[in-house]
Parts: sequence; structure tokens; C-alpha cells
Amino acid sequence: MTRLEREIRKTFFELFETRRLRMWLERVWHPEKLRWNKREGPPPLSEVALVRREVLQELGFGEAFYQEIKEREEEAKKRLCELAQEHPLWEHWRRIKGLGPYLCGCFIAAAGDIERTPTVSSFWKGMGLDVLPDGTVPRKKRGAKGEGRRIPCFPHVSAVGEQIRMQILMSDGKLRELYEMARKKWEAKDPDRKPILKHKAAIREVQKLLYAVSWMAWREALGLEAPKPYAFDILKHNGKLYTIEDLYDE
Repeated sequence: MTRLEREIRKTFFELFETRRLRMWLERVWHPEKLRWNKREGPPPLSEVALVRREVLQELGFGEAFYQEIKEREEEAKKRLCELAQEHPLWEHWRRIKGLGPYLCGCFIAAAGDIERTPTVSSFWKGMGLDVLPDGTVPRKKRGAKGEGRRIPCFPHVSAVGEQIRMQILMSDGKLRELYEMARKKWEAKDPDRKPILKHKAAIREVQKLLYAVSWMAWREALGLEAPKPYAFDILKHNGKLYTIEDLYDE
């Protein structure tokens, strides 16, 4: 892991933890910022809530601390974007609609040490993509019994993956186009399958493609070997073997 990647990961966790702490404090000091029924609004403060505020204030978790955490969160996000734009992966991601510097920094931090993933399959596994949309594992070990659902990855990695899936659906560029292609393919392949399962299969296919070509571009930028194993053959669209340049929207 390079010094820049270590700094990106450190900044990401600072953002991840300050955001979690800010959201917790927000529930105590500013419940009006949460989503409530528009007609009813936030519930009135109970005696328990008032006592809790008093205790938190005495412990140093008052309004001033909330404002400090909020500022640190904003600074960490800004610094993460700046660091991500110095990484060689940004040279590719900036040409793909929906993938800004913030998401690039989150992806780099979630991936960790790219040197420890010599194959795209191992990279997928670390990013939680070895679990199928229905929660089952893709392969069962010979002789293993009762192997059911398992946690795909760390919570912060899952959160980054969810953000990327949202951007794929919200973008109006190549990623969205690939999703529509994959969705039509699954519609024709299994018309009787539930729509939600066809959607999950399509979005997972595009996500795996994005991760695969990003893994290859990242390793090549660092002078590491990036072989094209069987996984790339599985991800062919219309008989074409994709590279990250094929996802550009320019």
C-alpha cells in the first residue's frame, strides 16, 4: 500500500466515524433534522430525553461537541476528495459519469492494499461480491454441510458498495446503459423470475464489471501484474472484452 493510499484510508475512516458520531448526536440534540411525518413532525421531548441531554452535556457531548464533530466531518470529506484526485485511479474514474472524487476515495479506502489481490476474483471477494443477490454463497466447499448466509464484508465496505450501486442507477452514462443491457438479458433469460431478483442480478453484473476493470487499471498503474482470468470472460457483453476505457462517457 502506497503512502497516498494509506492516507486516503485514514481520512476515510475519520469521515466514517465522525459521520456516525454526528448522526448519533443529531438524534439527541437535533431530532428535527431527521425524517418525520410532515404533518406530525418530531415527537415532543420526554422527561427521559431531557435527562439524557443533561447527562450528555455533563459528559462533554453537548451542542458544542456536536458542532465540532460536524465541522470535522466536512473537513474530512473535503480532504478525502482532494487526496482521491491525486490517485492514478482518478484519471479513469473522472471520465465515468456518476463516479466523483468522493466515491473514488471511498472505493480506494474500502479496497485497501491492492497488492494483496493478485486476481480479480480475490478482489471481488474482499469487496463482498462473492455473495449472490439472494444471500447464498456462489460455491460450496466439498464436504461442507449447512453453509448458509454469511456476512459478505466489513460494514464500511458494504456501505461503499451500496453507494456505487445507487450511482450506477442514477447516472445517465455508460454505467446505466450497461445496467439496462444486463436487465434486458435477464428478462429474456428468465421471464418468470421475480423482478427484484432480475434487478439485483443486473446491478451486480455491472458492479462486478466496474470493480474488475478498476482493479486492472489500478494494478497496472502501480506496475503490478493484472492477468485476465476466466472472470473477464464471464463478464463479456455482446462478445466484447471490456477495459476501463470502454466505460468512459466522453
